[in-house]
Amino acid sequence: MTKHSLDFPQGYDDYAFEVESKGWFGEARLSFLGRQYRLNFYDPVRLGQDIDSEIQRGHLFFEPNLVVVQSLTRPNMESAVARLVESGQVSLLIAE
Repeated sequence: MTKHSLDFPQGYDDYAFEVESKGWFGEARLSFLGRQYRLNFYDPVRLGQDIDSEIQRGHLFFEPNLVVVQSLTRPNMESAVARLVESGQVSLLIAE
């Protein structure tokens, strides 16, 4: 398997509980094969709320590199990224 890393901002563990309760996080970076990808993690509830809010305002909802996990814990995000890499779906992400 090709090596990858999921990097979080410095001090992330100090506010990880806030990220989990908000259901959205856009500051994680995936490093894979010399490329960097900024990932936008959502939980299903927050994603639905954000989609509904945008549609109600007459807008569309779009997020590049969107990854939906059950809850925004570090293990869930790391597991999702490992599955993206193992399945080859990482090739569908937009690099920075």
